[in-house]
Amino acid sequence: MAPTIPDCDFIRELGAGSTADVYLYRQHNLNREVAVKVGKSRQDRTFDEAFEKEAKIMAQLSAHPYIVSIYGSGLTNETRLPYLVLEYAPHGSYKEIMHSRRLSVSEVLDLGVKLSGALQTAHRHGIIHRDIKPANILVTSANQPALSDFGISTSIYEAKSRTGFSVPWAPPEVLTGKGGGTETSDIYSLAATLYGLLAGKSPYEYVFHPHTQNELARHIVADPLPKNAIPDVPKEVEQILLKAMDKDPDARYLSAQQFGRALQQAQEECGLNMTPFVAEDCDEFPPHHSMPQSSKGRFGAKVAMPERKHSKKPLVIAIAALAAVAIVISTFVFVVMPRMDSRKSDDRTQINTMQTPHNGGTDSGNTNSNSAKNGSKGRNGQKAAPKDDITSEDAGAAVPQATNLKGTSDGQNVTFTWSNPAPKAGDTYAWAEVQDGSEAPGSQTSIVKEPKVSLIVNNDKPQTCIQVSIVRVDGHMSATPAMACVVTK
Repeated sequence: MAPTIPDCDFIRELGAGSTADVYLYRQHNLNREVAVKVGKSRQDRTFDEAFEKEAKIMAQLSAHPYIVSIYGSGLTNETRLPYLVLEYAPHGSYKEIMHSRRLSVSEVLDLGVKLSGALQTAHRHGIIHRDIKPANILVTSANQPALSDFGISTSIYEAKSRTGFSVPWAPPEVLTGKGGGTETSDIYSLAATLYGLLAGKSPYEYVFHPHTQNELARHIVADPLPKNAIPDVPKEVEQILLKAMDKDPDARYLSAQQFGRALQQAQEECGLNMTPFVAEDCDEFPPHHSMPQSSKGRFGAKVAMPERKHSKKPLVIAIAALAAVAIVISTFVFVVMPRMDSRKSDDRTQINTMQTPHNGGTDSGNTNSNSAKNGSKGRNGQKAAPKDDITSEDAGAAVPQATNLKGTSDGQNVTFTWSNPAPKAGDTYAWAEVQDGSEAPGSQTSIVKEPKVSLIVNNDKPQTCIQVSIVRVDGHMSATPAMACVVTK
């Protein structure tokens, strides 16, 4: 029986999962359909803290036009189960689209630019998605893509923790347990998703036809993707996707903005109109870009001129979402169909590369050495992808650690200040409260523009500690955060 949700009329069930059921309701006051996820049972404190984090993440990002919005949350009247009210996407997900047809090059490039902007915005807020795949890209009532399911997202400071990446879309460093996900891991998964939409299957399923998850993981870790594997895909597009999926994270695009700019340049080179790149503090188009007239591109029918005024969600959505989070904070994992791309890698995958037939390829160690030898060339000697508006000097330079981080307390508030030893235009600062050297339970990474943060003293704690990293305008950040503590009792 469907639960009673305040101010909502039940319509039908949308799906069921291990942790939550999803229903379609209509809100009385706004006369709109919404998706409501209801937890199956109350969880322990640690589990609730994880849900609190996701709800906060969604509230921060709801204003982005290509990220699913959160409208509210609460507890059901009868059973006091937590629920989440979300934007309803009536046209399913790109998983269903991928299984029904292959997308054209023009469709994939347009989708890639839009989702790169969504990803850049998330990374700008210190959030790593960690499970980008076709099933987590929904299609809204306006037939626009919307990135969903931040259930296993994490902050930049928790990237070393184990993750639930879905194997077909996961990068090698995650499958081997060398990392829990970074900005470049998200970029890999987005590129793998775009490749899959062109091919009809995830990249390594399409090329190697594995029979088991472990066999698939071994291919991802050890074997290179061949060139010209997908018919009718221009080399400039394939080159960009292969660079973004390089086995060496440092050889990929360093930010979602760089990836999006490369996709925009591919649109231009293919005779397609350029999709606006929508992200905080980023221009919609590269510098010196001149808008072409509407024309028939090489890889699609006549394409209309993109509107420079993109559809932004009202700020009231974000405000309402934050208010809703204050009522009760909970969240749930989206229900997905049972298939290889819906199973998680909850622990590191055991990979025996000696058992994998290489078909003329190299193992992961040789891949790294080949990348180093080839210099500006990518895998298999391919030329580097076209540069975007980020200079090679900026992209390769290490972001310094914040200096002179110190704090003072007046008994009620703690104020931390720090210095930026090499400031650049657009620099911001990611900070989070820490405890015992790691991010404190229930805390959330925040972004500030000035090198100063004030917190209310928690009388239950003997000291207040934070960590701070410098974040460049392209999303790259300090390799090691600065930390400082202030004794408060």
